[in-house]
Amino acid sequence: MIDKALLGKYFDGTCTPQEEQQVLRYLAGQDHQEFISLMEQSWELPADNIGEDITRRMLTQLEMKTYGRKQVIPIERASRKWRKSWLRVAAAVVLMVTGTTYWFITNRNHTAPITWTTIYNDHNNPELAVLPDNSKVWLAPGSKLSYTPFTGKGQRSIKLDGEAFFDVAQNASQPFVVYTGKLATRVLGTTFNIEAYPHEAAVRVSLVSGLVTVASADSADQMATRLHPGDVMDYEKSSHTFKRQQIKISDPQEWTSGSLVFNDLPLTDAVQRVAARYHLVIHYAKGTQSALSDKKITAIFRKESSSEILNNILFISNCYMQQRGEDITVYNMP
Repeated sequence: MIDKALLGKYFDGTCTPQEEQQVLRYLAGQDHQEFISLMEQSWELPADNIGEDITRRMLTQLEMKTYGRKQVIPIERASRKWRKSWLRVAAAVVLMVTGTTYWFITNRNHTAPITWTTIYNDHNNPELAVLPDNSKVWLAPGSKLSYTPFTGKGQRSIKLDGEAFFDVAQNASQPFVVYTGKLATRVLGTTFNIEAYPHEAAVRVSLVSGLVTVASADSADQMATRLHPGDVMDYEKSSHTFKRQQIKISDPQEWTSGSLVFNDLPLTDAVQRVAARYHLVIHYAKGTQSALSDKKITAIFRKESSSEILNNILFISNCYMQQRGEDITVYNMP
């Protein structure tokens, strides 16, 4: 294990270039659990070199070195309980970013880094972000958005992990392109919602107004699919196939106000989204998950509690749940 005092110096920005290389080599070679364990130990020792603001400092230091300017939603707005949960996420992000950081720093004379601004939402409601071109994005809880500087040349590039509702400022000379894994959504002036959760089997684009084209990001020869208002496009990640259907719930206010909006969503995905929103852990009794996998739900949940939402979802599939603290176990009805 690396000396925690040296790690603290790195995140404070006070270590020497030689010490910086030592820390980066250490971070680039660690697995998630070892580093997360170190961060959690440091969290319990606020008098240590690594204090309670370690999450904000380590993300800022690492991503500024790699990508340039960065924005992070202030951690002080979350309770201490959820700050610790966020710490685990941040530690994992650090490890994913560090390999790239180390490569850029050791090769800085050969490759110019791309500057990205990144916004995280670790709260229970959507966060409104206004981009440099005055486009508005409502970032769903647990989601991350990154964008390059809008210089007036080329396209406006966005990366999304999670879900967001977009109200894009029109600029015919500078297309607005949202990358979600292997999917690229290209727009001009449009309002639409994208659901791109890493654990789900599909990416979904729901168009409210305007016009968008959707295509595979890594296949330039593939014909782009054009959506019209009221269309939903499901992109299956495993088969790389597209499926068009109609939006059942299309009021932008539902997405931007913090409601849980399920448009013909697989029940297993719906359950997991509720769990993520309310910081719960879902367990399935033997044979139970299959009862949900083939069913879908269309619904809006606004002010309901997590147990009310889950009970409604599980009732559809003839299942029920038992809760102990943050752990939910799902069973088939007897």
